[in-house]
Amino acid sequence: MEVSLVPVQHVDFCWDEVSSHLGKSIGTAHGRYTMDDLFEEIKRFEQHLWVVLDDSRIIAALTTRFVQYPRKRMLAGQFLGGSKIMRWRDEMLFTLEKWAKDNDCEGLEMTGRNGFEKVLGPHGWTPEYIVFEKMFKENDNG
Repeated sequence: MEVSLVPVQHVDFCWDEVSSHLGKSIGTAHGRYTMDDLFEEIKRFEQHLWVVLDDSRIIAALTTRFVQYPRKRMLAGQFLGGSKIMRWRDEMLFTLEKWAKDNDCEGLEMTGRNGFEKVLGPHGWTPEYIVFEKMFKENDNG
């Protein structure tokens, strides 16, 4: 297994395969993003595209972005999709931590479903809060 940052100039070559992995994750954005939006942000390097290769096949993809808060800089995981996560999780987390430190970040953050506690917990990640949302309907006045 190999975890690799995809250079912007190579995104076009792998996008069809990568988008098939990220599609389900985009679906959980509830209209905040489309695949086209994500593609454009990656091409502008506003988000970074990572792939997991197994025998030269892309089996997973992840996007990250730098978030500059008033008092700290963080690397945030945005979208994730793929298979065999327990086989590449450790390498991905090691790689992202190094990338974050090399880019003056003070930590990593991700939002995701509750099941990620099982994946990230053994690596020192703690669930600080759960994100809930309520979307207003067009005719909802209250």
